[in-house]
Amino acid sequence: MNQEKYSRYQFLKSIGFKGSALMAILAACTRKEDAILEPLIVNKNGQQVTSLDSTKATQVASNTGSAAGSTSGSSGSTSGSTSGSTATSGTLVGKITTDELNAIKSYVLKLDLASTTANALKTAGGYIISSGTVVACVSAGEYVAAKNLCTHEPKQRIIFNRTEYYCTDHGARFSLAGQGLNSLGSRGLTVYKTANDGKTLVIFA
Repeated sequence: MNQEKYSRYQFLKSIGFKGSALMAILAACTRKEDAILEPLIVNKNGQQVTSLDSTKATQVASNTGSAAGSTSGSSGSTSGSTSGSTATSGTLVGKITTDELNAIKSYVLKLDLASTTANALKTAGGYIISSGTVVACVSAGEYVAAKNLCTHEPKQRIIFNRTEYYCTDHGARFSLAGQGLNSLGSRGLTVYKTANDGKTLVIFA
């Protein structure tokens, strides 16, 4: 008997799933311990492609959040990892001195990079979700952060996926600068600035 091997994507598509229903099932079928969610990028001909080069991004002004607070806990933290990424100017400040870091008083989240909560941030592509914020490592010592609240429908389903933010609920996609990359992400995403001294990471508006 000849057996063909299908990926989950190919199998679900062969039985009739498509569009947002297909994306919802692919995202929902991941286990908590799954580290990588492969991006599903389809060009206008319906062909699966590996990069954003063949898709048109919807240009949306970035919404910069104004929330301020001093949360250092790790309640409700989740983590994941993806590989390869590039940072976008304006979304991170980068590495600064400890004195400069301590001068940032109004912050959204403060993380100890040596803590077990931040383990996923030790490798490029790793991310955590803590206190309503998605924090990701884009390369050694460089981090990006965004509000974990999709603007398509107000649900906390945003994850970091290689070079973009992705909503696992309906498939809205956002650049690291918060710009929508498809029609579902057309309202943009609130992104934050990040700064670190190598030991502590501060996320602020």
